[in-house]
Formats: sequence, structure tokens, C-alpha cells
Amino acid sequence: ILGVISSLSLPPYNFFIINFFTFSIFFGFLFKELEKKTNYKKFFFYGWFFGFGFFSTSLYWITISLTFEDQFILLIPFALILIPSFLAIFYGLITITFKLLRPKNLISAFFLFSLLFGLVEFIRGTIFTGFPWNLIVYSFSNHIEILSINSIIGTYSFNLFCIWIWSIN
Repeated sequence: ILGVISSLSLPPYNFFIINFFTFSIFFGFLFKELEKKTNYKKFFFYGWFFGFGFFSTSLYWITISLTFEDQFILLIPFALILIPSFLAIFYGLITITFKLLRPKNLISAFFLFSLLFGLVEFIRGTIFTGFPWNLIVYSFSNHIEILSINSIIGTYSFNLFCIWIWSIN
């Protein structure tokens, strides 16, 4: 549910303020689960479900674009299920790595979560998919004055900064 809600921060809605709640709740949930000694499989699926909700509701345009030609209708299940499922694996990797590194206190957990999220977003957008599908920083696409910092620090650095700020609550 948090991933679905967080997707409302992207265009066409651009409610970026939502991320202050979704990321901080997600981080808080993961930190509490560290104390409960939750197994690795569950931890992976926490991230995967967050990512699947996020990507399945924010990549809706791929499915819509396949409806214009009859020859592409067979690809709709692929676009609807497989693409978000594949991209959600990266978010599962974030949470399982967070569990593997087991930060002991809240401050180190906060920085580790933000760093892992930013790093995996970079890896996903440059190495594995070659296209930065729905970086969370795209929430600012309607705020050109805020995005102008990208010319100085770059998109992925700003993405890391946004994740850090949104998770701090």
C-alpha cells in the first residue's frame, strides 16, 4: 500500500509531500522488523511488495500505450505484471541488504537505508535497465526551480538527498 501511495508523488499527480509519510513509515517499519528478528525472505518481500505497488501503479502508461495497436494486446500482461515484478526486485534487494547489514541504532539505520536506496536506484537506472524507470526524484517534475539543482549535483545525487529527507521523519 505504501508503494501505491508513493506513486502518487509522480506525474501526473505530483503530490511529492506524500513521500514524507510513505518513506518514513516504510523506514520505521523496516527498523522495527530488525528488532523482531524477521527472516530474510520476509524482509525481501517487504521491499518487493513496496516496489511492486510503486511500479505497477506508476508505469500504467506502458499498458495504455499497448492498446493502440491490436498486435500489441498480447504484451499487456507482460507490461502489467512482469515489468513491475522485475523492477520490484531491486527494492527487495534494498531491504534484504538492510537486514544483512543489521544497523544497531536508529541513526546508522537511517543513513544506511537512504544510502542503499540511492545506490540501488543508481544501479537500477544505469547498469541493469539502462533507463531510470521512475526515480523517486521525478516527484519534482512540476517544480523546475527545485530541479535546477540537478545541473550542479546530478539526478542521482538529488535522488539520494530526497530519499534522505523523506525518510528523516
